[in-house]
Amino acid sequence: MAQPSWGHFDLGTGYHGDVWLDLDGLLHRPASLRQPVRWIADRLREHAVDAVCGPLDGGAFLAYAVADLLTAAFLPGYRTPGETAGYHLRPVPGGISGWRVGIVDDAVNAGTAVTACAEALRGQGAVPVTVASLLALGDASTVIPDQLRVPFHPATTLPSHTWPATECPLCTKGTPLTPAPAP
Repeated sequence: MAQPSWGHFDLGTGYHGDVWLDLDGLLHRPASLRQPVRWIADRLREHAVDAVCGPLDGGAFLAYAVADLLTAAFLPGYRTPGETAGYHLRPVPGGISGWRVGIVDDAVNAGTAVTACAEALRGQGAVPVTVASLLALGDASTVIPDQLRVPFHPATTLPSHTWPATECPLCTKGTPLTPAPAP
């Protein structure tokens, strides 16, 4: 797993947090993700998914690999231009109404990406049935099931804190933002 950096970070989603992880480095060696991808596929298999959705960043690469193992459809979540944390799905020939979909991301912190993907899926009539990730940060393990009303399966967890940028206690204390470490 990527080594965490601690500080005061703008997470780029409208949230600030005290942990930064460069998870893209994990994707450089796909073979190192075989075991976690199998683990995630096993969690999604329990929910009889028709498709796997992942936000187009690290999550989409994992979602694609999981979909392949499950012989399920792959639905990439594309960033919505002009929105901090918005994602949308491109139309699928024949539609996805009624499909059972698992959402996969590399890490879930504030949950903005998986929540936006769930909204996009519901907007096309699909039914999000579970979320899985390599890593859950902070209280994501309880927030995601409460917000989305689906089970959440993180492979591992890491303590951290996130806040809406407008409510960040580090900003209130005058703590400057920490530059994200170079990959």
